[in-house]
Amino acid sequence: MADDNTTQPMLEALLEGQRQLAANLVEMRASIASISQKQDSLVAKQDEFAAKQDALDGRVVALTREVRDGFDEYNRKIDALNKRLLSFETWLSRIDDRLHDEIVSRSR
Repeated sequence: MADDNTTQPMLEALLEGQRQLAANLVEMRASIASISQKQDSLVAKQDEFAAKQDALDGRVVALTREVRDGFDEYNRKIDALNKRLLSFETWLSRIDDRLHDEIVSRSR
């Protein structure tokens, strides 16, 4: 019977240890589940951010194209205006030469 008296507390201590271990495992599982849920939420937010970034990249490309096309259009208009001004300037220069020649010929 002496063996039963020493065995009983030892078995109770082992059972208490197993209960504590089981409780710790339950807490760990809950913590892992919480971390997993937070990780899933983070992945979803990252996916959402990536989609927004892709859309923004598309908008930037479109805006860049519009700006470039606008610059090209304005450059064409400026070039046409410069050509008109140059021809007008040439025309004025010819008139000026004629007037100068006329003035010189009359002043002789």
